[in-house]
Amino acid sequence: MSETRGQNPQADAAASEHDRPGGASARLPEGEGLQSWRNLLELDVQIFAARGIRLLTPEARVLINLKVTGTMNVTTAMELAGVSYRGFYAVLERLKQASMIAQVKDQEDQRVRNLQLELSTPIPGSGF
Repeated sequence: MSETRGQNPQADAAASEHDRPGGASARLPEGEGLQSWRNLLELDVQIFAARGIRLLTPEARVLINLKVTGTMNVTTAMELAGVSYRGFYAVLERLKQASMIAQVKDQEDQRVRNLQLELSTPIPGSGF
C-alpha cells in the first residue's frame, strides 16, 4: 500500500492491530469472523488504491468498521465512508432509519457523538 499513515483511517485501523504486541486488539477480542471482516475492509482499501473502485458501499464500510471496532466517532465514520459531509449524513440517516446504528454522546466529551451498532433484529448469516 502506498498510502501513508493518517491518510486512510480504514487502513490505519487495520494496521494498528499489527502494531501491538502479538497483533492483539485493544477493543474487541478476536472473534471467529472478525478477521474476515478486517480482510474485507483491507480488500476494499487495496482495490480502491489500485483501481479507484470501491468494493463496499459507504453503508457497508461504516457497519463493518463498527463491527470490528465496536464504536467510533462521527468524524471517523465519515472519513471511512469516503463520501462528502452531506452525503455522509444521508448514509447516517439511512442506517438510523433501518435501526442498524445508534448515535450516542461520548462519555468524556458531551459535544462528541459516537456511533455504535444497534441491531434490534440480527441479520441472519451476516455476523451482525
